[in-house]
Amino acid sequence: MITTQNLTFTPTGCDHPVFQDVTLTIRPGERVGIVGPSGAGKTTLGYHLCGAHRLALAGVTTGELRLHGCDGLAGAPPGFAGLVGQNPEAQLFCDTVAEEISLGLRVRNATVAAGDAMVESLLARFDHPFPREAALTSLSLGQKQLTAILSMLAIIPKVLLLDEPTSYLDAPTADRLFAHLDGLCRNEGWIVLVIEHDVRRLAAFADRFLRLEHGRLCYDGPPRSFPSQVPLGRPTPRTDSTPPQQAAPAVRFVDIGYGYGKQNPVLHDINLSLAPGEVVALVGHNGAGKSTLLRLAKGLGKPATGRVELAPGLTAKRHVGFMMQNPDAQIFAHTVEVECGYWPTNLGMPAEQRKARVHTALTALGLEEKLTRSPFSLSFGEKRRLCMAAVLVADPAILCLDEPTTGLDDATMARLAAIVRMEAATGKAVLLATHDADFAAATATRIVRLEGGRIVSETPNREPRP
Repeated sequence: MITTQNLTFTPTGCDHPVFQDVTLTIRPGERVGIVGPSGAGKTTLGYHLCGAHRLALAGVTTGELRLHGCDGLAGAPPGFAGLVGQNPEAQLFCDTVAEEISLGLRVRNATVAAGDAMVESLLARFDHPFPREAALTSLSLGQKQLTAILSMLAIIPKVLLLDEPTSYLDAPTADRLFAHLDGLCRNEGWIVLVIEHDVRRLAAFADRFLRLEHGRLCYDGPPRSFPSQVPLGRPTPRTDSTPPQQAAPAVRFVDIGYGYGKQNPVLHDINLSLAPGEVVALVGHNGAGKSTLLRLAKGLGKPATGRVELAPGLTAKRHVGFMMQNPDAQIFAHTVEVECGYWPTNLGMPAEQRKARVHTALTALGLEEKLTRSPFSLSFGEKRRLCMAAVLVADPAILCLDEPTTGLDDATMARLAAIVRMEAATGKAVLLATHDADFAAATATRIVRLEGGRIVSETPNREPRP
């Protein structure tokens, strides 16, 4: 059981709490969704509820926190909780999938046989699409996220905290995960806490929502009474006479083949063109090659076979904007303003023009009040928005967006969808990789499915969802 009374946390160096006066009780077997806008304090509260706050956070916690009958202010009892954070790459430590999944068992001195049995059981249950001896460095980010989740399931905790666990997972794997967690709660009495922005998917799993806004618990009740999602809108029909596919392409992939070493082919015979004004959504299972194709468009790799062609006058350095799948792999500067203005600075843009563009880009994504903040102090969703602003600020002709909706709340996702549609309306070609079917339906003019590194279907998005 988890109980709190007036729980409040104030970070070191901050004059106001991230969350305050949270009072609640969570009983064994409960499936709890923690929801709310980016930066509301969801992750910080989750760390407290699983007892990881003393390890992960710097600051002062006041009030009462009881974890499994013990005083939780000093941390959780041994073996109490498992945690998977928003960035799976930050919590992988081993060389192979099997070693990572069994790591917690080895720390607890489980036998080799017990560890092997657990690995085989979990891999079989989740239909892992790669062998147990696969190197972690060879996996896609979604495959790494699943591996991190399996490593926490293996230790059989009393409480499991998953922070945006489906952000990089394809839909079948996410469905399989929630079905398995449901069984653990019902049959084993696990408490599962899920921080998630996909309210629709979460509502099918959770029996209780906790919503934070501005650091306060403003809703504690069943998902059925929770406000519905903000509509994402739909693509704007073109009014010119030339269909995008028939216009001269802005970028063209010709007979592309690519692999990470001779033993790990990723893409095979890819032929794909994007015209100005087109939004193409790449969809498919984890490891299908979507991120790799985006990286090749930006010139961050050289195809083993074939070529990437840009329209005359365009270069990858100047005219292709690339937002990485993991924002923690992209940000580096000491302030939000410097991060957003790095590309224009690199292009030699005059200071006044650069400053105006930075302000416009950050305002469009709701970050105008965070100019002097360190990017690393932002929430995951805020980091994602900053990475988008840092791409838009240089006004590239081609946008390559890798899982752009990760960590975004409904309102921000609707804003981002509108921005993507607006950028396409000005003549930009947009290539995005996404597992979010609603976002693809709301933005794409064409949906391209990859399987096993090959294009298996291309369909116009004639009937987008509202």
